[in-house]
Amino acid sequence: MLVLSRRVNESIQIGTDIEIMVIDVRGDVVRLGITAPQSTQIWRKELWDIIVKENKTASEAPVTSGLKGTPQLPLSAFSKLSKIPTVHVDSTPKES
Repeated sequence: MLVLSRRVNESIQIGTDIEIMVIDVRGDVVRLGITAPQSTQIWRKELWDIIVKENKTASEAPVTSGLKGTPQLPLSAFSKLSKIPTVHVDSTPKES
């Protein structure tokens, strides 16, 4: 694991098209801004873990219909996702 220290308004660059900037630090909460192509999926880790678990469970379940292909995210996972609050952040930098 790579560990970096950054201050507010400092960034890290991942590859050529992903930038992660520290927006704010309040106590033990760090707000991050992520700039990435729209085609890049970005998930909070706790949601990603739910998706992986549900997909694994679905892939191990016996197939009862004639459907083939990649397991899809079950509706039960969506009910968990809708209960988790999201925050929309204004991406314009604040002047000091």
